[in-house]
Amino acid sequence: MYPKDFIKKVLIDEMQDIVAKHPYSAFVLICSGIEFLGKCIDTQTQDWNKYKPNGEQFKCAIIKLFPSKYHQYCDLLYQQLRNGLVHSLIPKSKIGLFSKNDEIYYKIFNEKHPIFDEDKNRLKIGIEYFYNDFVEACKKVLVMEFSEDKMDKPLLSTPSEGFQKKLSK
Repeated sequence: MYPKDFIKKVLIDEMQDIVAKHPYSAFVLICSGIEFLGKCIDTQTQDWNKYKPNGEQFKCAIIKLFPSKYHQYCDLLYQQLRNGLVHSLIPKSKIGLFSKNDEIYYKIFNEKHPIFDEDKNRLKIGIEYFYNDFVEACKKVLVMEFSEDKMDKPLLSTPSEGFQKKLSK
């Protein structure tokens, strides 16, 4: 499976089901997906397993691929959301998460999202809005041209033919 296939089939298609059925888990996976997108656009590093210090690849994906409304929160998203969720499955104290199952969802529209709650000193993020912006970031990578790059080489091979058939659908 090539990186762009992975983006389409896993980060967009499979993630949509997870957002709908398991919104909390989706936050964790989207944070990892953002880091993956950052690795995709990092043309200086050809090794998928190489991480740059201080969340450089994650932050690069936020700045280059996400709407500008996220840019001012780049460090907060990395330190409080990504690090908290990826390392311990809970965001740090300056992040509040919600979904369409929560009352706040109907008070915040996508244009105003994410929203910083001054009273609680907390950035509030809704999974459905976050996922939509994540999909748009994925689509930006899908239309990028790469040559002589890791993006033009197979990313994954799995031992199970059935698993590969499922992903190729």
